[in-house]
Order: sequence, then structure tokens, then C-alpha cells
Amino acid sequence: MEQMTTFSLSDHLGPLTPAFEWMVVAIELFAIAILLLGLLQFARAFASGEILERDAHKRGHQLNLGRLTLGRHILAGLEVLIVADLIRTMLHLTMDNILLLGGLVAIRSLISFFLERELSRLGRDERS
Repeated sequence: MEQMTTFSLSDHLGPLTPAFEWMVVAIELFAIAILLLGLLQFARAFASGEILERDAHKRGHQLNLGRLTLGRHILAGLEVLIVADLIRTMLHLTMDNILLLGGLVAIRSLISFFLERELSRLGRDERS
């Protein structure tokens, strides 16, 4: 049986391959920073709502604003992580990596779809 050859961009980049691998790490760290920033903003909104607001409606409003902010950061972080995954897959193009990338993109797309729906609903609720 013939052995299937795989293309790997890293084979053609030579000494640039480590730079691209570091670029992937930097992109992933950026995505983590986006997620942590969203978490911190959510925590601030949650704490200020719980500590400073006596009115239950205002507390709920503050919590919803925090959820909107966190959700937007999660969506942005997922998009940035997809960029890192695409570059990593191109560097080491194997069927396993392509399948893994497809699975990750599918999962992240589903999360994004449902999160975007939830954020839209929250935004409409806040405006009404």
C-alpha cells in the first residue's frame, strides 16, 4: 500500500518555523488576555452591583451589563484562538491536525452561535 505524503509548511519555512511557532504562542496569550480582561470587567460589574446597588432591578441591570461584556470578550477570545489554530495547522499539516482543527472550529462556532444569541437577547432586554 502506498504511503500518503503530508505537506508541512514548517518543512518549507526552515529556520523561520520557530518564529511562527512563537507567533502562535503569542496569539494564544493574547486570546487569554482578552478572556481575562472580560472576566475582570465582569467581576467588577458583579461586585459593584451586589455591593453598591440596593435595588434588585439595578443589581440585575448591572449583572446583565457584566454578562454582555464578558460574552463579547469570550467571542473575541474564541476568534483569536481560531487564528492560532489555523496557523498551527498550516505549520504541521497532517490529517490528525486537520480533523482536530475542524473539531475545534465546530465547537467554537457552536459556542459563538449560542453565545451571540444570548447576548442579543440580553441586549434587547436591557433596551426595553
